[in-house]
Amino acid sequence: MNVQVFALPALAMISMFVLLLAMPRRSPAHRIVNDLERRPSGRHALTERVVDPRDLGRLRSRFLEAGWYEETPTGFLTRCVMFAGAGVVAGLVLVWLRHPGAMIGGGILLGFAAGGAYLPYSRLGGAIKKRKSEISRALPDLLDTLSSTVRAGLALNAALVHAAYAVSGPLAEELRGTLSEIRLGRARTEALRALAARVQNDEITQVVRAMVQAERLGANLSSVLASLSSESRERRVLKAEEIAASLPVKMVLPMALFMLPALFVMIFGAVAADYYTR
Repeated sequence: MNVQVFALPALAMISMFVLLLAMPRRSPAHRIVNDLERRPSGRHALTERVVDPRDLGRLRSRFLEAGWYEETPTGFLTRCVMFAGAGVVAGLVLVWLRHPGAMIGGGILLGFAAGGAYLPYSRLGGAIKKRKSEISRALPDLLDTLSSTVRAGLALNAALVHAAYAVSGPLAEELRGTLSEIRLGRARTEALRALAARVQNDEITQVVRAMVQAERLGANLSSVLASLSSESRERRVLKAEEIAASLPVKMVLPMALFMLPALFVMIFGAVAADYYTR
């Protein structure tokens, strides 16, 4: 098959990407003015014009869930285009080596391009899942520390400061950011709600809602925190039991692929050797 049929659209995509990267950039003064006026410029302006603002908002929200605070939609989408171009190049190499039909070659190029474009999204989803798992794992220890310090007589802000340095990981980072917002003058309830909005974790949202309601109604905060801690630990135990119960089902395929063939060779191999040696 003639590879030139697929080389022309691939070269066109690569040329468009190079032209986007080679667009002239404004001076630092222009960038500062645009930041102050909140007007996007350059590739950011192109992203704002091409992509729906609602999709950009959802993408920024996912960046916050993953803890990628310095990531921008423009850089993320640029990487998607780069990986898609790399996929097209890899598909062209495969088509050139195998020489399939026109439809199969087009499907190979399209599949490699889609896989390359989806790779950054896959990494983002994995980072979100890992971060939420780490937050859920550290939440019971945080609630125990808060309950103990509040019961010992500390105010809630002081207890939050103590708990922020008693735990580690993403939850400690988010809590320190919330404390920084409180020091800058933001109301504690608003800062806690912003924390729940950034993390997008059901357990954190439930804890924040319970803390805000207990503070508003004047309930015993230490008792509320202790009950939340016990519920969180019970939820973690139930999740561990659920994972343990699903292991036998997940082990069926590896056993069928690796253990049963070796077992058949050991059993029937001896029978065959005995039969042919007679």
